[in-house]
Amino acid sequence: MLAMAVPIHPGKLETWRSWCAELTGSRRAEFDDLNRRYGLTTHAAWHQSTPDGGDVAVVVIDGPGTEGFLGDLARSDHPFDAWFRANIEDVHPMDFSAGPPPMPVRTL
Repeated sequence: MLAMAVPIHPGKLETWRSWCAELTGSRRAEFDDLNRRYGLTTHAAWHQSTPDGGDVAVVVIDGPGTEGFLGDLARSDHPFDAWFRANIEDVHPMDFSAGPPPMPVRTL
């Protein structure tokens, strides 16, 4: 299992919410396919406001493909994966062209 808190760019909360609505609505089958292809059995996200007025997405993924997911996603040429990456980069401070972001390190 992997859990991470990923900042949401200022002013992008509604964009993030719309993207999540697409993933659970009109693009649900494609999202389910992404998770199957990468060996993820859980892929969930929560919104958390921060005390300083910012926003983060708390993301949890689990399954046999968890450790390689971000790197595999970064290298994928699948059309849905490209769309998914573009949305991540639009709302979060992540740049997949620079390689996959570092994985969180479990401390406790």
